[in-house]
Amino acid sequence: MKRRASREIEVFSMSAIDLFAAAMGAFALLAIILLPYYQKEIREITPENAISDLLRAAQDSQVETVEKKKALEAKRSAAAQNVSDIRSDAQSLLAELRAAEAALLEKKAAAIPPAVPEPEPIDDKPAPAPTESNAKISFRFLGMKTKEDDIVIALDMNRCLGGHEESVKKVTSRIINSLQDNHALEIVGFQKTDSGARTQRWPRTGSFKRINASSKAEATQFAGNLTRSFGGSASMLDAFTGILNGPGEAIFLVSDGLPNPAANNGLSPGRLAREITRLNNGRKEIHTVVVGNYFDYRGTVDFMESLAEQNNGQFMALASTETGICD
Repeated sequence: MKRRASREIEVFSMSAIDLFAAAMGAFALLAIILLPYYQKEIREITPENAISDLLRAAQDSQVETVEKKKALEAKRSAAAQNVSDIRSDAQSLLAELRAAEAALLEKKAAAIPPAVPEPEPIDDKPAPAPTESNAKISFRFLGMKTKEDDIVIALDMNRCLGGHEESVKKVTSRIINSLQDNHALEIVGFQKTDSGARTQRWPRTGSFKRINASSKAEATQFAGNLTRSFGGSASMLDAFTGILNGPGEAIFLVSDGLPNPAANNGLSPGRLAREITRLNNGRKEIHTVVVGNYFDYRGTVDFMESLAEQNNGQFMALASTETGICD
């Protein structure tokens, strides 16, 4: 019997392989034909120089950021300068307002209706010599008036008046130059140092001196010299105890209105005013003139005003454009 020849089983015939090859070739041909169109679309979506453009954009952004930072720093400096200018303008305006208020107070005090038909002197112009028609008002100082002849100027010499020397000189000079030849004057400067209470008097004899051209010059010079010795604190209680026991009839207190309780037996300003009033018992007029930056301290005006009101006197506040040691 003849043996059958062995068979090989093939999945694809040569015809199928030809078909597949032809299909792949067609696909490859189509891909080659269409490739330029795909590349054009890709270039339109993402240009070849996109990275360069992004790099330049990043560099431009960095430069712009630096410039913005410099601009912001310049704005900040300009804003700081504006704040400084505004603060300076505000301080100048405040000083002008204080001066205006002081001028208004001075004007109000001077605008007192005349007690006699003749025109009254204004501000610190010397008052006319007393006559039968005006003998009841023999002295006038910025609206403050008295009919008494023996005048005492009590000058507070505590250290807080340091820096206000010119204002104090101006006040005392106006008081002295407003006096007439019917007046007699005594000046008492008082303070309290480590060595205790201290007073300086003019005239040195301890008695009053009649007013004339020579005595006015001496008194003005003495008051000016006192302004060189501001220091320590001041015991108004001790000073007024001595002054009230003296012969003076009208007392003009020139002070910053800040009595130190430690130098006045622990008395607060209100209690100190009441104690001085009790010691006076209506015997003498007490007029008060507050000098300095009294706007900055609460109660300064209250103390000086109440002391004058309780002792048949008048009150005057004169603002200072100077800066004191305690300001």
